Amino acid sequence: MNRWYSLSVVAFLLFGVFAGPVSAAGTELMSLFSIRITVVEKGIEYQWEFDSPSQYEFEHGNHVVKGKEAKKKMEQVLDILKLDEQEDVTNYVKRLKESQYPNLERIDIRFMNGEGKLFTWVWQDHK
Repeated sequence: MNRWYSLSVVAFLLFGVFAGPVSAAGTELMSLFSIRITVVEKGIEYQWEFDSPSQYEFEHGNHVVKGKEAKKKMEQVLDILKLDEQEDVTNYVKRLKESQYPNLERIDIRFMNGEGKLFTWVWQDHK
């Protein structure tokens, strides 16, 4: 009987060691997502990038900014876009043109949500 008790305790401990990290990893993956936004206006490329939990980057031409300033830039463009998985790209074009990019030539938005689904919106001015 003592042997069965010892085996049960060992099995329980091994289960806790191996099952614990797997469930934690699954929970962490559910909160991970990323955003890539590229805007081209008058031949100048603007690019915003976010990878959760807290990696931000903003590029304007050859100038690259990271950290808090890049986070602020990302928040500003997201306020303009009002990113929504069901939105039509023409609404994003309209919002960008009405705000800071009246001569918009191209946009490319890629959003991966917490479930790993990728949403992509691409628009090119064909003038």
